[in-house]
Amino acid sequence: MEDYCEHVIYEKNPEVGGTWYENQYPGVACDVPAHIYTFTWGPNPNWSHFYAEGPEIRQHIQNVAKEYDLTKNIVFNAQVLDATWLEEEGKWHVKVDVNGHVKEDKADVVINASGVLNNWRWPSIPGLKDFKGHLCHSAVWDHSYDYEDKKVAVIGNGSSAIQIVPKLQPVVKHMTTFIRSPTWISSNFAAQHASAEGGNFEYSTEQKKEFEDAEKLLAYRKKIEHDFNQLYRGLEYGTPEHEFFQEESRRIMTTRLNGSKELAEKLIPTWSFGCRRLSPGDGYLEALQAPNVTPIFNAAARITEDGIVDSDGTEHKVDAIICATGFDVSFAKQWTVTGRHGKTLQEQWKDNPQSYFSVCAKDFPNLFFVLGPNSPVGNGSLIPQMEWAGAYAVKWVEKMAQEQIHSIDPKQEAVDDFNVYTQEYLKRTVYTSHCRSWYKNNKIDGPVTAMWAGSPMHFKDLMSTQRGEDFDIKYCSPNRFRFFGNGTTWRDATNADLSYYLRKDGFST
Repeated sequence: MEDYCEHVIYEKNPEVGGTWYENQYPGVACDVPAHIYTFTWGPNPNWSHFYAEGPEIRQHIQNVAKEYDLTKNIVFNAQVLDATWLEEEGKWHVKVDVNGHVKEDKADVVINASGVLNNWRWPSIPGLKDFKGHLCHSAVWDHSYDYEDKKVAVIGNGSSAIQIVPKLQPVVKHMTTFIRSPTWISSNFAAQHASAEGGNFEYSTEQKKEFEDAEKLLAYRKKIEHDFNQLYRGLEYGTPEHEFFQEESRRIMTTRLNGSKELAEKLIPTWSFGCRRLSPGDGYLEALQAPNVTPIFNAAARITEDGIVDSDGTEHKVDAIICATGFDVSFAKQWTVTGRHGKTLQEQWKDNPQSYFSVCAKDFPNLFFVLGPNSPVGNGSLIPQMEWAGAYAVKWVEKMAQEQIHSIDPKQEAVDDFNVYTQEYLKRTVYTSHCRSWYKNNKIDGPVTAMWAGSPMHFKDLMSTQRGEDFDIKYCSPNRFRFFGNGTTWRDATNADLSYYLRKDGFST
């Protein structure tokens, strides 16, 4: 890429790591096996466990960045404030706050790889600012506070709360958890490759030594990745895989709840398995039944100076409140993005974000997304799919540089057709079940705006071709073939091998 363009990466945090830098709460871990939660080209033979914890993942990302010198083009502590397209220039004007000083940059192309779950938010509960004790959000953990022997409230029962509760329960004096709605606790992902019971395990010194053999490590990774990329089948209505997963999760939850019908009725959903993000949650249900834990199965209605009042009117006095209440999951980011005709992404994607293949948006030329609307955030192994989306953008950058293209913009009919297909396909999936989910823009019913309509391999194949027929392409010159130049190539100019295409025999594939 450096051969044909200059590029800079603006990173709002002081170091690489993304979500693993931001989320540092107790128990933070990845529910995807560590050996496939890596770059496709950057394996790690030294993972300590089958499922790795957050600090180890963060360290691995930083090690890879250092090994391949990937930080040389990164500006840290740089938060994008605004991006505006100027048609006459064919460039984006980007305002960035770098260490408190606002600068303006210009770019032919912008790639938005800022992710989805990174804009944390406080819950909308009256009196939040009145609380006199310790108040924190799971995404900005305060390591200075000591929870030992304290009375603690946890609001939420999503993925973060499910990891925090069993980690803190043994050390606090008392924990009150506010659980507004049930959630599925699933078996561990790719559990057939985990321990005999499907749980986490530590790799032995002998196993790590064996993984130093690149071929053996690749074979191990491929075996797990192959199985994991079939997960999408279990998220379609009526498939044997979905029936198995749902019944297996019901069995797991019933067993961990020790057969309690009362708890089962409150914790096991009536909506389909997979409608909301799945969480294995080892130890969570057990912690809810501990003597020092009181689950409250209604909403936190109001916060006082001393604690939380639930929707039944009972006040629960606590020393600390942990808000595991998630993120702003809208695809229109905090920073303003203004495209052609003065259109803003915030307005265009406010209620029903529609993209082209998850990677482009109509009337926002030369703007690409990694994990845009209807991207494969839950269809299989995530990191390869992020790589494929990034590679798709890079292919366009190369084409634009070589062919002197001013701008590309997906055609409206292509965007419309893609979204009609997407919503029709997703009707067969469990994401449409009657639950409130960020997959549906935090709604109970409505279009599924977060998920790809297909398998991981389906996404990969579609990212491998540019489909120029789906775009309006504007050139820098009145003649689109200006880039033909003087009719010769670099091989002619340098007298390189001018017969490189001859072969001994056979067809190349």
